[in-house]
Amino acid sequence: MLEAKFIKKCYLMSHNAEPIPPLGTILGNLGVNTMKFCEEFNFFTKNLPNYFLLAVSISIYDNKSFTFKICYSSIGFFLNLLKFEKTINVKQHDRINNKIISCITKKDLIQLALFKYPEYKLYKSIYIICGSIKSIGIIII
Repeated sequence: MLEAKFIKKCYLMSHNAEPIPPLGTILGNLGVNTMKFCEEFNFFTKNLPNYFLLAVSISIYDNKSFTFKICYSSIGFFLNLLKFEKTINVKQHDRINNKIISCITKKDLIQLALFKYPEYKLYKSIYIICGSIKSIGIIII
């Protein structure tokens, strides 16, 4: 089993890694094929919104190969990024009042479940996230 010679930590936007400085310089100076890294990273994060800033740990081995690990943020962090506000009409007695609620789409919920818990079955990871959604008071639409 290979042991990492270098471990580089950086922040990258999801599916937006490019083999240009500073990333290209850092990995290129260590002999890593920067183009290959960018292709693998962008493929791995292709289902995420492009505004996700991810903490990435890149392990570089003696034979110039690499692996990377994304350090995931908490569910609450992601939910706060994905939620949006919507105004609804609420009838109270004889009046109709406007109420602002926080929402998340089903599509975003599924993408978050696949991203955060890729090793679980989808329905299990959705149940986990729905617990956080309920505790924060977000509505799924």
